[in-house]
Amino acid sequence: MITAKSLLPVDVIFTPQWWHYNYGLKFREDFFFDAETRVESERLMRAFLYERFGHLGLGERDASPRPLIGPVHLAAGFMASALLGCQVKFSVDGPPQVIPADLTDEQVLEFEAPDITKVSPMKELVDMMDKLEREFGYLEGDINWGGVQNVALDLRGQQLFVDYYDKPDLAVHLLDVVAQAELHMASFIRAKTGTTSLSTNRIVGSVDPSISLHSNCSVTMLSNETYEEFLLRYDIYLADNLQPYGIHYCGNNMEHVLQGFAKIDKAQFFDVGWGSDVAMCRQALPDAFFSLRLSPVRLRTISVEEVRQDVEGLLRQAGPVQKAAVCCVNIDYGTPDENVAEIFRVVDEYRCRELDVAAPSSPK
Repeated sequence: MITAKSLLPVDVIFTPQWWHYNYGLKFREDFFFDAETRVESERLMRAFLYERFGHLGLGERDASPRPLIGPVHLAAGFMASALLGCQVKFSVDGPPQVIPADLTDEQVLEFEAPDITKVSPMKELVDMMDKLEREFGYLEGDINWGGVQNVALDLRGQQLFVDYYDKPDLAVHLLDVVAQAELHMASFIRAKTGTTSLSTNRIVGSVDPSISLHSNCSVTMLSNETYEEFLLRYDIYLADNLQPYGIHYCGNNMEHVLQGFAKIDKAQFFDVGWGSDVAMCRQALPDAFFSLRLSPVRLRTISVEEVRQDVEGLLRQAGPVQKAAVCCVNIDYGTPDENVAEIFRVVDEYRCRELDVAAPSSPK
């Protein structure tokens, strides 16, 4: 069972647009693969976070260079799709955009997992890692290793959903290849840095940095029956090989696949998407650790009082706070800072209530 390093962890992640329009950071290819740009960009992000939100515990005072191999201050899941053949478009103010490969039936039948360290862009990442390790003597961080169906959709397109009914053997072959490649990628990175999923959701660093978080974003489009028939096997396979194991589910309906998720005996951590029935999820998964996700879209437009209601509503449903964390991922440019701060204030109050100590006063 996962136990957090501290009571009720809380974290936030901002979009590339937020970083670009507030601080001028650029998210072109060199942000991800050029050693000097990688290190300096992450250093600046930690410094800017401290300057703006240091009173909330974010960022670092006097931030120094660290050999972080992947972006831990934004969500950017493209590497698995890219190394399996998809093209990627980079921009100064947005996340990398994967261009679907739309593989034909014949291409899927011939599809095999490559030697991941010898194909682009993984080869460029490995070269950067080698350079950073020579300079610093060690490596930190990781890369978002994606999700089996997420990546399969990038490769096959919406035809994958038709394949589940018309060509199930074809679908399974593609999913098999993706799952093998993702396991190899996550295992390779873990051997180098000790983590796999800080770049998927940085909250794992405040809970248990060794968690491997598998992105099941697109499962929201499936019935539980289809999930169990085609995808459950891969969660079990990855959980067997990447302990401690967690599932990232950012959809607003996690309850509809709870029967399937409950069959993954080794899954100990769940990202629970905003809008999901948290109480129902807790009933089905009583021992799991929940990362409760707030809506970044709502956070941008609602009042401070509504932010408080959102956070309190999640925590009331989540059960013991010892088994919960709170996060908001992809907070966009224009979101009021006071709304961000309110997330932390509410969490602080719950911590103090649990510990029976006085709540800290609000920062000026």
